[in-house]
Amino acid sequence: MIPVLFKANAVDFSTYGIGVLADCISCEVTEERNGAYELVLQYPVTGRNYGELSSERIIKAKPNDTADDQAFRIYRITTPIDGVVTVYAQHISYDLSNIAALTWSSESVSPELAMQRVFQNTATAHSFTCQTDYSEAKPFSVAKPQSVRACLGGVAGSFLDLWGGEYEWDNFHVIHHQGRGQHTGVVIEYGKNLTELEHDSDITEVYTDLLPYAVISAEDGSETVVTLTEVLLPIADTTLSQRKTLIRDFTDSFGEEEAITEDALRTKAQTYLANNPLGVEVPALTVSFEPLWKQPEYAAVLERVSLCDTVTIRHSALGITAKAKAITTVYDTLAEKYVSITLGSGKANLLNNVSDAQASAEEAAEKAGHFPALMNSAIQNATDRITGQTGGYVVLHTDSETGLPYELLILDQPSIEDAVNVWRWNVEGLGFSSNGYNGPYETAITADGQIVADFITSGSLIANIIKAGVIQSQDGSSWWDLESGEVMFSAYATTDSLEEVSGRVSQFQQSIDGLNSYVADLTESVEGVTGELTEEQENLRLIEGQMSQLQQSVDGLSITMQEQYSGGINFVRNSAGLNGLSDDWTYAGTITAQQGAETKNSTVSNSCFQLAAYSTLTQVVDSIVPGQAYRLTVKAKKTSTYNAYVRAIINGDTEIDLFNTSESFEWTEYSALLPDVQDSVITIKIYSRDASLFVSDIMLTEGASLHKWTPAPNEIYTAEVKIDRRGIEVSNADSAQRTVINNTEFSGYYNEEKIFSLNKDETITKKTTVDGELTVGKTKFVPMATASEGLNIVILD
Repeated sequence: MIPVLFKANAVDFSTYGIGVLADCISCEVTEERNGAYELVLQYPVTGRNYGELSSERIIKAKPNDTADDQAFRIYRITTPIDGVVTVYAQHISYDLSNIAALTWSSESVSPELAMQRVFQNTATAHSFTCQTDYSEAKPFSVAKPQSVRACLGGVAGSFLDLWGGEYEWDNFHVIHHQGRGQHTGVVIEYGKNLTELEHDSDITEVYTDLLPYAVISAEDGSETVVTLTEVLLPIADTTLSQRKTLIRDFTDSFGEEEAITEDALRTKAQTYLANNPLGVEVPALTVSFEPLWKQPEYAAVLERVSLCDTVTIRHSALGITAKAKAITTVYDTLAEKYVSITLGSGKANLLNNVSDAQASAEEAAEKAGHFPALMNSAIQNATDRITGQTGGYVVLHTDSETGLPYELLILDQPSIEDAVNVWRWNVEGLGFSSNGYNGPYETAITADGQIVADFITSGSLIANIIKAGVIQSQDGSSWWDLESGEVMFSAYATTDSLEEVSGRVSQFQQSIDGLNSYVADLTESVEGVTGELTEEQENLRLIEGQMSQLQQSVDGLSITMQEQYSGGINFVRNSAGLNGLSDDWTYAGTITAQQGAETKNSTVSNSCFQLAAYSTLTQVVDSIVPGQAYRLTVKAKKTSTYNAYVRAIINGDTEIDLFNTSESFEWTEYSALLPDVQDSVITIKIYSRDASLFVSDIMLTEGASLHKWTPAPNEIYTAEVKIDRRGIEVSNADSAQRTVINNTEFSGYYNEEKIFSLNKDETITKKTTVDGELTVGKTKFVPMATASEGLNIVILD
C-alpha cells in the first residue's frame, strides 16, 4: 500500500486527503503488545508532496496483514540528509494522551460502563469510542485528573492494572480484549518460509545472590550502613553457574517512622526476592519470514499472522521448536510484508511492576485477613459455649458475721464443697478454677490490672511492653523466639511487606502520563534443544562461525570508513590559524598563529592560535540556519593559573562556556551543545587573562553529534598553498616568491615586494624581459638576429 497524507483535523480517511505519498522510499509500522504503535517513513525532498509534510498532519498506512488501514499523526520530521527526510508518526490513539479524564469513582462498576464513563467524562470533546469483553465488576476511580490513555494503562488503578487484557487500536476505536490474538496454526519453518531467526536468552538481569543494605542517616549528618550478618541471600533456582551478586539499596523501602534494623532489612529483602524472579532468564525469539499466503500456490491457505497471535516456530537444524505469542511486529507497508516478528516474553516494564505490586498487595491482604477469621472463630466458639449452657449453680457467698454477700460464685455442683469447676468474682477480681473453690485460679483478671491465662484471643491488642518467650502464629508456621532472637515468618504477611508493596504502588502512580505497558506472556514453553549435534549440524555451526567472522570483517571495514568520513561541515573560518591571524577574526591584545612542536601530535590541523595576557579572539559566524541545534568543539592548552575561557553566544545574549577556569591543563578537547539556536548568528569568543592559552581545531557543526576537525568549505591550507574564500596563494620559502590570485588582483611578490600585478585592463611590472617581438600600439619592436646589432622599429599601418 502507498501511504496517504491527510490534514491534522481529518477524521474520515476513506479519501485520498492531501495526496498520495507515492515517492516515499520506505514505510514501516512497528506495534508492540500493549505498547508502542509507530510509523517511520522516509521521503525525498524532491517528492511531489514534500512541502505538505508537517507536524500534526496524519498519514494513513497499512499496519499489518489483517487490520484496516490506520491513521498515524506526525510528531517529528528530521533535517534532510542526502536529500531524504525521515518522518516519525504515532498511532492516532496517542491523541488520548492529550485528552483529560475528569475525576469520579465507583465502589463497583463493570469495565464496560467504567470505560464508557472515562471516555465520556472528559475536559474536551473527541471522536474516540471504546469497547471491552470483560464483565467482572470492580471498584474503579479516576482519583485525580489524568489523560484517558493513562486510565487505560500504565498506572496503578488503570484498566490494565485491574482487569489485565490486551488492547487493539483501530483508528478512533479502542478495543479491550481478554485475549486479542488467536492460535492461528501458522508454522514458520526453516527451509520453508523462515528467513531469519534470533533466539535471545538475556541474562543481564539474572543473579545468584542478593546483597541488601540500608543507610541510617543521623541528625548530625553521619550515616550508618546496615547489612545482614550472613551478607548474601541466595537466589533459589538460578540458571547461572557463575556467582553474580545484585547489590540493592533498600533504604527507600522503610517508612519515615520505621526503624531500620537487620531483621527488618532481611524481611524486606526476602519479600523482594519472592516478588522478583531474579534467577530466571527471559527468552525471546525474533524471526523474519516470507508470508506464503502471498504466493500463488498457497493462495487458498487462509493463514495470516497479527500481533498477539500464537504461531509455531521450527528450526530443525538448530533443534528449536516453539509455540509463542507475537509480541512485536514490524511491517513493511510498501511491500505489504512483515520485516520481523518478535515472539515470546518482552522485558519487564511498568505493568509487570504494577501487577507484581498489586499481586503482592492482594496476597498480603489475603494473609492478613486470616487473622480476623481466627478471631471470629474464637468469638463464635465462646458464644456457643456460653449461650448453649443450661446447667450450673449461682451462689451468693455471704459473710458469716454480717450476713452480707461479698462474692458471686458459679459452680458445677450445688455446694461449694463438692464443686470442681468454679467461677469466683469478688472485689479483688474474676477467676476460674478447675480444682475447686480454693483454687488455684489459673485463669484470672485481678483488680490490679493483671490477666492470667493460658490462651488469649484478641481482635486488637495494644501494649507498651509484651514479655514473652515465643510469639507464634495459630498454625505454628511463623514464630518469634524472644529469648534467642530467632524469627521465622512463613504463613502470614508482615507489616514490612505491606508497607513495601504500598510504597511500590505509590511510585508507579507517578509514572509518565500515557505510558503503556507491554507485558508478554510465553504461551507454551520452548521445547528442549536436542542434546547431541549431528554431523550436518556441526557443519552448519562451522559455516555460521565463518559467516560471523566475515561479518566482523565487514563491520570493521564499515567502522573504518565511518571514522574516516565522520567530519561535518565547519562553519568557523580559519579555525586553526593556518592562514595566520586573518581578518576572519577580530582580536585585542597579542595573538599569534603558530605551527610546530606545540601542535604536532596534539592537534589535527597541526596549527593553533596563541593568546598572550589580556587577549581576546572573536569570530561572528553569520551563516547559521535557525531552528536547530549546533555543536562547538575546540582543543586547548592552558599554561597560566589565571582565568581563561572559550564561549559561544547564541540567540543574542545566551552564553554557553566550553570551559571557564583558572586551572592550567594540557591539550584537551572541549565540546558544548548549543540547543535551539533561533538566531542566524553565533559568536565565538576566546579570552585569556594571562599567557598563554593555545587554541586549535575549532569546529562548529550542525546537530548534536561530535565530528572530527575539518577546515571550512573551500579552505585548503598547507605550508606553500592556501585556498579559501578570498582566493589562492602559492608561495615558496626557498625562493622567497609568492603568487596571489583573488577577486582584486593577480600578483607576484618577491621578498614581499610586488613585482607584477594584473587588475582589470592594466598590467604593472617592475622588470620585463621579452624573448622575441614586442608590439606596443602600432609600433612593433623586432630584435636583430645578433643582439649586438640592436633591433628594428616598425610602424604598423
